[in-house]
Amino acid sequence: MKTTLTAAAALMIAISPLAAQTTAPAATAPVTFIEQQTNDEVLGTDFVGTPVLAKDNQQIGKIANLVFDKDGRIAIAVIGVGGVLGIGEKEVAVPFDAIKSESKDNKHVFTVDATKEQLKAAPAYKTLNDQAFNQRVAEWRQKAAESWKQAKEKAGQAYEQAKDKVNEKINENKPAETPKSQ
Repeated sequence: MKTTLTAAAALMIAISPLAAQTTAPAATAPVTFIEQQTNDEVLGTDFVGTPVLAKDNQQIGKIANLVFDKDGRIAIAVIGVGGVLGIGEKEVAVPFDAIKSESKDNKHVFTVDATKEQLKAAPAYKTLNDQAFNQRVAEWRQKAAESWKQAKEKAGQAYEQAKDKVNEKINENKPAETPKSQ
C-alpha cells in the first residue's frame, strides 16, 4: 500500500507541469539536413588529437578537448600534457586564441607560446563534472561525519542508560545493611 501511494504521488508530481501548461507548444520548423562540409567549416575531430608544439617546436601534448562558450564559439583548448601513452597525463586549459594553427612537416599542428615546464606546472583543468563530483564527495563526507557523530552520541547515551539499569538491579539485589551494634 505504501509503495502504491508513493508511486501515485511521484506520478502526480511528474505530470503536474504538463497539467499546468495552458498554451500549446510552439510548432517547430522541420529539420534541414546538410549533405557536405563546406570549405569554411572545420570538424571537431580535426582538432582533437592534434599535436601541440612548444616555442622550441617540441611536442608537448595533444588537444584533448575543446570548450565552447554560450554563443557556440570555441573558447578554450584543453591540452593533454605529460604522461606516456595517455597514462599519467594531465589536462590543462588555455584560451583558444592562445594556440596557433600551423603546418610542420606537412602535418597540421598547433603551437602555444609556452614551455613544456610551464604547461606541466599549470593547474589541471577541472570540468563541471569533476567539480560536481568533488562537491558531492565533500557533501557526503560532511553527512557521514554528522551521522557518525550522532551514532556515537546515541551509543554513548544507550551505554549510560544500560549502565544505570545494571547498577539499579545490583542495588535492588543487594542485601540491606544491618546496623552494627555498639
